[in-house]
Amino acid sequence: MTVTGGLDPLLFARARQLVSERTGFRDDAIAPESLERLVRSELARGRTLVELLTELQNPETPFAQTVVRTSLVGETYFYRHPEHFRFVARDGVPGVLRRNPTRLRGWSAGCATGEEAYSLASCLLASAPPGMPVEVLGTDLNEASLAHARRATYGAWSRRDSGPHLFPLYRPTSEREVVILEGVRNVTTFAVTNLMGPLPDLFGFFEFILCRNVLTYFTPAAREVAIAHIVRALAPGGYLFLGTVEVDRVPEGLVRVGPPELQAFHRPETPLTPAVKPPAPKPARSGPFRMTPVPVALPPPEPPRSPSQFHLEALERIEQGDVPRASLMLEALVRQFPDYLPGLLELALLRERNGARAAAYPLMRAVHARAAKLPPDQIVEGPECLPARFYKASADAYLNQGAAE
Repeated sequence: MTVTGGLDPLLFARARQLVSERTGFRDDAIAPESLERLVRSELARGRTLVELLTELQNPETPFAQTVVRTSLVGETYFYRHPEHFRFVARDGVPGVLRRNPTRLRGWSAGCATGEEAYSLASCLLASAPPGMPVEVLGTDLNEASLAHARRATYGAWSRRDSGPHLFPLYRPTSEREVVILEGVRNVTTFAVTNLMGPLPDLFGFFEFILCRNVLTYFTPAAREVAIAHIVRALAPGGYLFLGTVEVDRVPEGLVRVGPPELQAFHRPETPLTPAVKPPAPKPARSGPFRMTPVPVALPPPEPPRSPSQFHLEALERIEQGDVPRASLMLEALVRQFPDYLPGLLELALLRERNGARAAAYPLMRAVHARAAKLPPDQIVEGPECLPARFYKASADAYLNQGAAE
């Protein structure tokens, strides 16, 4: 067994199978480049491919666990998707308080290095009545990520313009680092759990559950299993928030709240019951039968679709692996809405990932030019509502990188 110009196919196939079994991820969720770096590092230590393949047969071996950790996605930052935290503060907490709870509890499922869990804790602390206890649980499959979360010290990558500082959360310790406020740390705990299994009963139920940008990587069957486990832990009257393109229907037992793009769901205090269709009236037994014309109401014309809706469809295609179709959809979107910054940026990044840098550059220049004309803090509508300065900074970084190269 040798690696020649890439990863041994048998080793890679077993690694993908292991990742899928342990995490629910699609079998293509692990990047060959990441695994190849890991394998080469092990070989440099004197290991053999036979040894590594043998270890992959047992998911509890150190190498197998490292392979699983390599596949996990840790992209997160404070107040990502700020519209969710605004909804929690404005609508969620007042709605839950009408039940007269003794405390407010939140769960960040798949929290990675903890930024989301701490963001939820600060949001609940700022929104709860004085003196009401707040508890937040952050869970993840990667213990190394949770160790980072417990240290509660973060750099600039966790503090981005697209995640505005909505509530008191941290204080600076140096020019580059911040530490989570003690009050926020005191109400936040972390534990290793797997969404492919139910949350242990000892953790109880939660009024607010965030599971965002996690299920994107799951197979459809694993996604259904994970959502069922998550919904099981949602308290009556509680709220669940999912990522933008992670589900295409309302989870069983819940109702949607807010606009569809918010992906916010509510568990009614009274369980939902299926509507019963009333029996049809029986025809009269006497007299001649006459057909009474029934006026047919034409359905109202569908409202014009927004650029964000087209964009979300393209993102769904990308998540399904249909990149050619997604590219065509984004190109049509940019032609129809040439000033839609999220679409321009998405198409540019897609072309870059496909190796078409020459085709990406004009789009990035267009992003830069259009964003520069807007007030920096103006919110641009899209799958994520981000300020104009985010798009200008993204284009600057890309164009400057190309100039440096």
